Amino acid sequence: MVVEVQDLQTPNSPRFLKVAEVAELLKVKPRTIYEMVAQDRIPYRKPPGSNILRFDLEEILEWTRRKN
Repeated sequence: MVVEVQDLQTPNSPRFLKVAEVAELLKVKPRTIYEMVAQDRIPYRKPPGSNILRFDLEEILEWTRRKN
């Protein structure tokens, strides 16, 4: 499955991605995303009292622009 940025964007509502979706978008393995989270190297959301990771598409896109 190929994730295209235009497919992920929805007007006026934040789009939250799962680990696998972010990994595919960044062309890395999901394990790499977990390592980046553990090292606080990527912006992410974790609901209180949960171990579920979510990534705001706009934050990830901005983060990638800042990195380059």
